[in-house]
Amino acid sequence: MKKIIFVFTILFFGSLIHTSAQVFSPQLAGFYGIGTIYYPNGYYQGNVSNGVANGSGTFYYRDGSFFRGSFSNGWWHGKGVIVSPYYGYVAGCWSNGVYTGQCQSYNRYEEYDEVEDVINEVQYEKPDDSRYTSISPEGYKVKRIDADTQMGRKLLGRYSGN
Repeated sequence: MKKIIFVFTILFFGSLIHTSAQVFSPQLAGFYGIGTIYYPNGYYQGNVSNGVANGSGTFYYRDGSFFRGSFSNGWWHGKGVIVSPYYGYVAGCWSNGVYTGQCQSYNRYEEYDEVEDVINEVQYEKPDDSRYTSISPEGYKVKRIDADTQMGRKLLGRYSGN
């Protein structure tokens, strides 16, 4: 029985911190540059290579949350921050869509005022699109959440799929 609970815990926790879909667009195949890729729950804007998110970009969710950071072959990969207006933010490094923890080198998202700057940038840069709810930067709870806490797992799990 303990083995079953342990395996379930690993599978459940693993599913919370792994993005379930790559960010890509068949319509943008052959396109290289800054592009926008739409999904039912939000959209990506940033560097695109052959229709796939690759480089720096932002994935905007319908509720005003966003992931800002590095993408590789369509996955969150490298430094990044997921910010929710309701919960706060989790910052660190991702590898192929899986949160791996704090980055070894300087992470822009270590300080609260830097995250506030990112929120302001995202609100300024976002495309004019009814699929994204604009929230005043003052409306965000700019507080760091540890990914290993219940709230951190909830935040990562809520926005794990594109």
